[in-house]
Amino acid sequence: MFSCRSRAYDPLRADRGAGLRRRIRDATRRLRMPFTTTRRTALKVLAGAALTTLHVRPFAQTKYPARPVQFVVPFPAGGATDIIGRVVAQALSTELGQPFVVENKAGAAGMLGVGSVARAPADGYTLVLGNISTHAISPALQPSIPYDAATQFEPLGMTGRIANVLVVRPSLGVRSVAELIDHARTNPDKLSYGSSGAGGTPHMSAELFKLRTETRMAHIPYKGGGPMLTDLLGGHVDLAFGNMPEFLPHIREGSLVPLGVTSAQRSSDLPEVPTIAEAGVQDYEVTSWFGLFAPAGLPGAIRDQLAGAIAQSQRSEAVTRTFAERGVLVDPLVGADFADYVAAQRRFWADFIKQSGIQADA
Repeated sequence: MFSCRSRAYDPLRADRGAGLRRRIRDATRRLRMPFTTTRRTALKVLAGAALTTLHVRPFAQTKYPARPVQFVVPFPAGGATDIIGRVVAQALSTELGQPFVVENKAGAAGMLGVGSVARAPADGYTLVLGNISTHAISPALQPSIPYDAATQFEPLGMTGRIANVLVVRPSLGVRSVAELIDHARTNPDKLSYGSSGAGGTPHMSAELFKLRTETRMAHIPYKGGGPMLTDLLGGHVDLAFGNMPEFLPHIREGSLVPLGVTSAQRSSDLPEVPTIAEAGVQDYEVTSWFGLFAPAGLPGAIRDQLAGAIAQSQRSEAVTRTFAERGVLVDPLVGADFADYVAAQRRFWADFIKQSGIQADA
């Protein structure tokens, strides 16, 4: 039996349909005859009718990607997220055979660019490089945010991690995490720590450290990592948590003293520096992670293709070499595993922010 979906009445289509049904009916009658020329003709009619129905409702699959893909980086050019984004975009272009065009849409701590992608079509041609701030911390910290990180995005894959490192000014006279904790407990509220701004991983790393060690230190937020680093080197703040690539040159020249790294493993750039957990601070781990997201509703085939391309790109020589030079850790977490990780991160930071009472302007 043939059926068709309800649609507006079209006389021309109705005439074609009636004619087609007559041809099929007549051909079916002839099939009951002995195998003669008439019966062969009937078979041809049925075959032609089948092809006609296919032409009435054509279906064609277009290979993805069939055109350039917009790759949104929601931060200014030159920063860690931008550098990672450009490396990954080039690798995906190589893997999938179409340009992944980086577009910097900075503003509101990354929320502006991320929000624009949340409202984009879910067709695989608009992606965003999110991170721990845009998809885990800000949703819990910011009172108003122009997107729902939990429901408006399809997590595709992690593109890298960067560990933070705890450093102090040399004149403070502290040379280990244990000594810093003793100093802070002996002098509550006297030590100051700088950060690149409220809500970033340097700020969260310090606040988690304070909570786990039961110490009190004053937070001095800056508008960016550059001004904060200038004051730290000038001795105007006592300590800071920051991304490894930013602090590494100053550590090597002796103008900053590293006490511990925030990741679960030691850094290959500073193998002699323990993790903060190793140094005695239990349940402590923070890394700045970065990942690729698409608008929610992305077709499963495109989602799986992008996840596979991300995993493959993480093994490419260009990515591993560039990331190693910049202190970025490769972590090929894709698909459902990455989605579960992001959800767990949202829960962790929401609970922590509620427990610690941190405010967006702290």
